[in-house]
Amino acid sequence: MQVGSSRVDNQHKVIFDLIKDINRSIGAGANMQVLDTLLSVVRNYAFKHFETEEEYFKNHPDYPRHCLEHYKLIKELNTFIINFRNNRKDGEKEPSAFLENWLTRHIEEYDKPFFFHETANLSLMNESDRVDEYEPKIKERRLSRRIHHKDVVDGDIRVHCYNASRLKSGTATIVDMSTGGLLLHSRDVYEIDDLLVVTCSIGANFKMKEKVRVKRSDKKIYGVEFISPSSVTIEFLTKLYGAVHLHRNTRLP
Repeated sequence: MQVGSSRVDNQHKVIFDLIKDINRSIGAGANMQVLDTLLSVVRNYAFKHFETEEEYFKNHPDYPRHCLEHYKLIKELNTFIINFRNNRKDGEKEPSAFLENWLTRHIEEYDKPFFFHETANLSLMNESDRVDEYEPKIKERRLSRRIHHKDVVDGDIRVHCYNASRLKSGTATIVDMSTGGLLLHSRDVYEIDDLLVVTCSIGANFKMKEKVRVKRSDKKIYGVEFISPSSVTIEFLTKLYGAVHLHRNTRLP
């Protein structure tokens, strides 16, 4: 399974170890909540790993194709996790069997050919031999390649915000979104822990109405966290790679 980069190889080892943890948990009779948490850990670390790989391949002639493969892998993993949560198995695959095949196939079919290609950018290969460990404080990895907003909607996504904490209504524009929450730009002033009800339409067929709580504030940019989002909202956002980056130069506060 080695590709020749100690950093990438070590990250692969971390993912395989996480898969082993899932397998041991299943053998020990762990409940669904434990397995769901472990699957989320794998997904979040996969975001980190794919970011690292894309650093290596920036100058590779097939760089876009490899990024697209990462997109497909995350989408495939998200679909599996949703089906697993809803007790819908992919054939007879247990999580550990699915994940091992999921990672092995990617390494053999994509990573090895890219790393061994003579035109690949391997300037990072002389890094110290280190392991990029999973960071438990980071619940969401949302800086990987995302779908550009022009592939989703033609203009800004405007939302109506009802501040249930202060009994006021306002509007905002969605800057970024994920299954964890939204990043909003608004001229209205919100305080940390304000409870909002956000309502909007995205595209022709999806309408969202969700409760969110303000978690971060930076000038006119607000990070809000979903409170018990509906399965329809989660499924819609998951199909969009788990996140949609609407503006290239925007970063979470």
